[in-house]
Amino acid sequence: MKDDTINKCLTFLKNIRLFSSLSEAELLGIIEKISIRHFKKGQTVIEQEDTNNYMYIVLEGSVKVTQLTEDGKEIVLASRQAGEYFGELSLLDGKTTSATVSATSDCVVAIISKETFNFLLSSNTKIIDNLLQTLCLRLRGTIETIQMLNHHNACQRLRMFFEQLSKECGKKTDNGVVIHVKLTQQEIADSTGLARQTVTELMNEWKRKEDIVILKGKSILLTHKFMQEFSCKGNA
Repeated sequence: MKDDTINKCLTFLKNIRLFSSLSEAELLGIIEKISIRHFKKGQTVIEQEDTNNYMYIVLEGSVKVTQLTEDGKEIVLASRQAGEYFGELSLLDGKTTSATVSATSDCVVAIISKETFNFLLSSNTKIIDNLLQTLCLRLRGTIETIQMLNHHNACQRLRMFFEQLSKECGKKTDNGVVIHVKLTQQEIADSTGLARQTVTELMNEWKRKEDIVILKGKSILLTHKFMQEFSCKGNA
């Protein structure tokens, strides 16, 4: 592994909650056992029902976690950005993968074997604590996704989607909450189970009312007005 790749892996591992308690020497020991793979946009990383023996860390780019409905429609359950990981559930319970993971952009992924993963869990109790916290956060996110998908009102469903994004990856600013995840309207439609045309119409209306602002680089600003209206409707 080249020095620049090692340094990049080291930087990412330091900033990942799961490994935040490890020393630099311990992290370098992990990096020695990591393999690096490149995936093109649209390429499948893990197939649903595959037997998975690895944990994956996104170093560059992003991936989406999806399932197919009975009528063949793809539903996006979650996305994983640079610095996030996936695949750990199969290593914990030994079962097949419950969803498909595919690249939403060209991405670079670090792969950790089951053997290395188990060694980490057995050698550092802090890693177990960090893993449990992450699993709890993801479980809550899954529950919110189910609640959102079961909501019949399209406007409220889309609001719930952006509210969830703001919790997961939003950054508070003086003007509101900025979501730095770059999503196309089709990807938003796939994540909410709505038609793309519906998403377009609702977002255009929100932009007209200045509830949201599309920033440079396609980041989305949820204004204070948007957040206040969501809070009021959520408590109604």
